[in-house]
Amino acid sequence: MNYAKMFKAYKDTVVATRLLAQMSFPDAVSGRGEIRLEEKLANVLKSYFVIDIRRQSVLVDALDQVWRRDKRELMRPLKVRMGMDEGEEGVDHGGVQQEFFRIAIAEAFNPDYGLFTAIDEQTHMNWLRPCTREPLYKYELIGLLFSLAIYNGLTLPVNLPLAFYRKLQGHKSTELEQIEDGWPALTKGLRSLLDWSDGDVADVFARTYDFVVEAPGQTIAVDMQRVRRDDDSWKADELDTQAKEGPSSDETGSPTQVSPVEDHHGLTLWPPPSERGPSREESKGYTHTAVAQEAATAKPSYRWLGMVTNENREQYVKDYIFWLTEKSIEAQFNAFARAFFTCISPDAPSLLEARDFKRLVEGRQEVSVQDLQSISHYDGGYTPEHATIQDFWWTVKGFSPRQVTRLLEFITASDRLPVTGVDGVSISIQKNGEGDDRLPTSLTCYGKLLLPAYSSRGVLEEKLCLAIENSKGFGVP
Repeated sequence: MNYAKMFKAYKDTVVATRLLAQMSFPDAVSGRGEIRLEEKLANVLKSYFVIDIRRQSVLVDALDQVWRRDKRELMRPLKVRMGMDEGEEGVDHGGVQQEFFRIAIAEAFNPDYGLFTAIDEQTHMNWLRPCTREPLYKYELIGLLFSLAIYNGLTLPVNLPLAFYRKLQGHKSTELEQIEDGWPALTKGLRSLLDWSDGDVADVFARTYDFVVEAPGQTIAVDMQRVRRDDDSWKADELDTQAKEGPSSDETGSPTQVSPVEDHHGLTLWPPPSERGPSREESKGYTHTAVAQEAATAKPSYRWLGMVTNENREQYVKDYIFWLTEKSIEAQFNAFARAFFTCISPDAPSLLEARDFKRLVEGRQEVSVQDLQSISHYDGGYTPEHATIQDFWWTVKGFSPRQVTRLLEFITASDRLPVTGVDGVSISIQKNGEGDDRLPTSLTCYGKLLLPAYSSRGVLEEKLCLAIENSKGFGVP
């Protein structure tokens, strides 16, 4: 859907280059010779947006080269030169780009990098990290990489919940069904809370009316009954500053700022007890049951928090979803979204359903061996009936789903299919000599597998598994 814009950006530079090729003027300093106008406008007249990446610093180089670039540069077709200093011979016909984004995004989503976090062991999905100490410009840069990849028709090796794509479409998640794909265990627990009918949920669940955020060096329990939705004073950096500096005073010596309360478990309560007015439930006359009060007393950290009751449980679920998908990651998401729409029209995502938008960005993660076999063609002496090809597909059909995706990544530099499915992938299997001491290699630039002819099926399986599990770079197993 971006071909028209991309072609226009490319055509404009070609036309401008032809018009200016013969234009020159005298050197203003020496008064002699000529300065060609095309040399002065070399950057403007480039037909492609080219970035050079070192393999040992993929993400750093990427961020350095896309930051503060002119938008008309970003709108040109992307070309990536990667690993050239390490002796790799990657020619960018699509495979180098895919390899670049795979490595860069994987590094950005590493929990140790501090920008994203895993949210559920079952789904293995990622989410923006609340209360991160990383600067917001890093989220802008990651958003720009997303924008470049989608604009150039590439899929990204990410797994984000539908709530994330719904936010990019300008919609909020308000129902349990809308967060279930990313947080199935949480959704199940909250649904049980809503459906409970055998007595008061405060007696059985003993759940406090708070939202807990893991921050560097502390855990913050935000009282959702007292903290307004537009209040940002709960954030980790604010609490950390107050905790270190202590209460400030005005000219009379009266305290004007109160530090949050931190118990011996490292839990920071917000707002602090001295600033706590009546909650919504207390103002309505609701009180805790004896069992709920007992549960709160058993955990001193939560002694200032209200309990979830039959009367407020529906509002509690709504508040929890809001804090989970909106408030806790508001600044991080806004920074990401600002850059995400650099190459993409803000109206474009609204043309798709959230699931289709997710598939456009992430591709199709279900890879069928039968589909791969149907789109493969052969060269260099191989045919579908060749013994090595027969052994190859027999071996691949015995692979686990993870091994199949690794094979696809080994050949095409991507472990998933584009949104168009197998029709958007080309795989070529070419004979690469004979001998059991050789390993399969690939040219990801062209989607080509260079497969030696082996003496037996067992040798082929051993060499193929060794290659796909230890591959790195272009044409180097």
